[in-house]
Amino acid sequence: MGVSPHVHEFLASQHGVATHQQLLELGMSRNTIARRRCDGTFIAVLPRVVRLVGAPDSFEARAMALQLHCGPMSYLSGSTAGALHGMRSMSRRRVEITLPERSRIVRPPWTSFRGTNWIDLRRDAMTLDNGLRAASPVRMLFGFAADWNQHRFERAAEDAWHLGLVTPALAATFLEDVRRSGRAGIEHFERWLDKTLPRERPSQSGLELDLLDAVRRLGLPEPERQHPLGLRDGSVIHLDLAWPDIRLGLEPGHSWWHGGDVRQRSACGSPHADAPRNGARSR
Repeated sequence: MGVSPHVHEFLASQHGVATHQQLLELGMSRNTIARRRCDGTFIAVLPRVVRLVGAPDSFEARAMALQLHCGPMSYLSGSTAGALHGMRSMSRRRVEITLPERSRIVRPPWTSFRGTNWIDLRRDAMTLDNGLRAASPVRMLFGFAADWNQHRFERAAEDAWHLGLVTPALAATFLEDVRRSGRAGIEHFERWLDKTLPRERPSQSGLELDLLDAVRRLGLPEPERQHPLGLRDGSVIHLDLAWPDIRLGLEPGHSWWHGGDVRQRSACGSPHADAPRNGARSR
């Protein structure tokens, strides 16, 4: 028999999932909900959370189901928040959520729970356009700083800065608010801020960070980051890494940071612009 149009519309607004309580508030009876589960119209996802048959079992649907399951004091965090914010190399295999530390709740195997007694939803979380409640970018980065090594954290932080999710100044303000808490991750955060606060622009690639890490391990002089260089036509470019005293600059870039290979070739006006032509050599 399916569901009424207004129930269907509500489910569509939540990636196809809803709690029993939400369905009751929409006018469905408990018996009707039970029948729809028995006839396959509703598929049980979590205790008292169902998905409409035909709605995709997507990452967003599972994230919404877990959010509803864990309640209003929870928010999606870790790599799940990173993926929802559009960051690169963020795992979607598990759905991670942060919730009050002593919560007694069923924990399915496809989830990762982070309990804490340090939740301020106004500071730590935000509701995205798709209705999901995720860690704010700066709170998400603070979690990465606690869980990851310095190099991996800095790659994520530069990615978030490049995407316009955070700035070093915003991160520094957040750090001042939490510094006295003694939370893990403060040292990683401080090291990144020491390097980035003097800069105006984020790193342009992960390869840049890899090269910088190699320079430091070899004990070579620290380069300037995003060094401004004036060209003869009056324009200014920013070199990823530069040693101005020896007039050396490096651009260890990757096409992802400039819109991807397709956009790069389109900008050059040729579908084969990445291949050398007329005897020219690749640089």
